[in-house]
Amino acid sequence: MTAIQDSGQLAHIVFQNAAEGIAITDPQGRILAVNDAFTALTGYPAADVLGRTPAMLRSGRHGREFYARMWLALRDEGRWQGEIWNRRKNGEIYPEWLSISTVRNDAGEILHYVGVFTDIGRIMAEQEKLRDLAYHDPLTRLPNRMLLRDRFEQAARRSLRDARQLAVLMIEVTPQGKVPNDPFLVAASEQLAMHLRETDTLARYGENEFLVLIEGINGPRDASVTADQLLKALERPLTVDGIDVYAGANVGISLYPMDGYTLDDLATAADAAMLQARSHDRHGYRFYSAEMTAFANERATIETQLRRAIASGALELHFQPLFDVAGSSVLGVEALVRWTDPELGAVEPERFVPIAEDNGLIHPLGEWVMRRAFTQFVAWQAAGVAPPVLSLNISARQLERIDFVDSVAALVAETGISPQSLEFEFRESVLSDVAYVVPALEALDQMGIRLSIDGFGTGFSPLGNLKTLPISKLNIDRSFVSGIGRNQGNDTIVRTVLGVARTLGLRVIAEGVETEDQAAFLRNEGCDEFQGHLYGQAMKGEDFVRRFAQRRT
Repeated sequence: MTAIQDSGQLAHIVFQNAAEGIAITDPQGRILAVNDAFTALTGYPAADVLGRTPAMLRSGRHGREFYARMWLALRDEGRWQGEIWNRRKNGEIYPEWLSISTVRNDAGEILHYVGVFTDIGRIMAEQEKLRDLAYHDPLTRLPNRMLLRDRFEQAARRSLRDARQLAVLMIEVTPQGKVPNDPFLVAASEQLAMHLRETDTLARYGENEFLVLIEGINGPRDASVTADQLLKALERPLTVDGIDVYAGANVGISLYPMDGYTLDDLATAADAAMLQARSHDRHGYRFYSAEMTAFANERATIETQLRRAIASGALELHFQPLFDVAGSSVLGVEALVRWTDPELGAVEPERFVPIAEDNGLIHPLGEWVMRRAFTQFVAWQAAGVAPPVLSLNISARQLERIDFVDSVAALVAETGISPQSLEFEFRESVLSDVAYVVPALEALDQMGIRLSIDGFGTGFSPLGNLKTLPISKLNIDRSFVSGIGRNQGNDTIVRTVLGVARTLGLRVIAEGVETEDQAAFLRNEGCDEFQGHLYGQAMKGEDFVRRFAQRRT
């Protein structure tokens, strides 16, 4: 009897002191008990809600179908969880993460429903702030490359669906005379925006380059009309710091899908056309043609040579250490694939990995990297010189394969590596379809492999996804780290990422740390790990052991 009493007392203590709001109802949904956190979060004391149903908290933002799906899940699965908007006693509408569980007796009869919720309003506000800072150019407030890529993918789908074309215009704008470049670019961007439709996207693409997506055109003539309008708009003087400044401009045009299927292909084609316009017209426009660039030929050559390199084992691995924030202890090592071709020379991963993803070579390439890295790490462990963790990048295309988890398990068994020694990194864009990747990620987590999001801050999946997945670490993208100290907006992004991580209980590693100023900033803001040339660059396996084996934790 004492054990039962003690158990009941413990349950009561947990109930009353939990940080999450808790409500317990009877089978009809009438509230029987709430804890102190419920009152703090909703503003309703227990006396105001006992005997009533949680419907009193409804915000009005969700329709009947939403609640019907909720009750259907409770009936069929015994639980429901998700984001929901509710209303506090003072009328304020707020978002919360709610989990509802059904409690049954031994006969299967429903005894209670238990709802547990947390206020995620601050997290969502931080995410929105981060989204705005990272998706827009801090100078012109135009979309930057990340937002532009999202817009392009949506526009491309609409273009194929509607059997229309999409044009990409690369615009180079330069001032005539010596004027401050930043206010000049702001004035130029405002002038260009005035002569585009609401359905078009104007983005900052380079130092003095803008890129325009023009949707729903019928052919080259429509694109040329827009290019001519933009050039004429820039013939008028721009007001820069109170003086009139004239601009020189050149425009290159590429068309989807004739000149390419990806934004990178189309931007490269438009840039080549812009260079032709610069050399011939000086304030004119040109269309892309295959003769302007060797891009397509180079891509085909890389694909052929890469296929041969994978088959012959002509690739190699380099290893880059992961440090604690003092830079004194090696916490892990990241395996990075490197390729030097007899004809092409050193080929950067940024050039060949996207091609491998497009043509399916990413699967044999990824398997080669895992087998070689696992084998090397096990050898280091046997020699007593291995760091605690081996980290590898995993492509979204690899996760798409149904047998990916099985292939990882087979390689683990083949090489004898401990899954607890592994950490898989994947880009945040993988989380855009959580339902699709959850089984693979959960299976990897059950194996004991740690999971982290690489380049966090560039993809912006819903934060609710992060709460439901077995993620242990966020990697701050090197593009944000390199911008530390250069402008307030970039520093705010880094602080916000660290704040999101703290809220979610995740560790953070900063990639591309190259200066002591960057390290000091990140250290002061609470970053957990560093990676970058300041402490150690990627190197061959034997060099890694020689330099860092004695510095591991």
